[in-house]
Amino acid sequence: MKDKKQKKFIRLLLIFLSALKMGAVTFGGGLAMIPVIEHEYCEKRGWVAKDEIGDITAVAQTLPGMIAVNASMLAAYRADGAVAAVVAGIGCVLPSLVILCVVAVFYNAFVTNPYVRGALRGVSGAVIALFIRSLIKMIKSGLVDVYTVVIFVAAAVLIFVFPSLNVIFIILGGGIVGFVLYYVILRRGRGPNIDG
Repeated sequence: MKDKKQKKFIRLLLIFLSALKMGAVTFGGGLAMIPVIEHEYCEKRGWVAKDEIGDITAVAQTLPGMIAVNASMLAAYRADGAVAAVVAGIGCVLPSLVILCVVAVFYNAFVTNPYVRGALRGVSGAVIALFIRSLIKMIKSGLVDVYTVVIFVAAAVLIFVFPSLNVIFIILGGGIVGFVLYYVILRRGRGPNIDG
């Protein structure tokens, strides 16, 4: 029993340290964190299957709050349950909290420093590459059949034609259309098997 508790504590500590590291080194928001979560939770630790990252990202984006924290907590929940999710959430937020406290104290010095501004511009350029990598992985894992392609194209058209349209309506609309397609039409045998 004691050995089991010790293993659980060590695993929670590893989840906390992983989330702490991700929170400290990830710039550019939630989507930039997805490749880091995939590396840490899938490739390095083997806690989450690679094909689950797309689902975790989709759910993290639909939940209120920061995508990075949501994704980290969902991956940790998948790895080891609710306590792990809370531990990962704390670990993910802690570096940002500390950095923001430091920046708040020295804000004027940071804003006027040309070296800091140059470094932030460089980070912004690198973050775009992370966004593109996340986008490509999400397209590969998310566009699995003609129905998801149609939903993707329709959502993209709506975003470009109506740029002021609130994204929540697009997400809800995609969810409703997906529900109708997969659980009503396809389950009745009018389309391919959705389970594989």
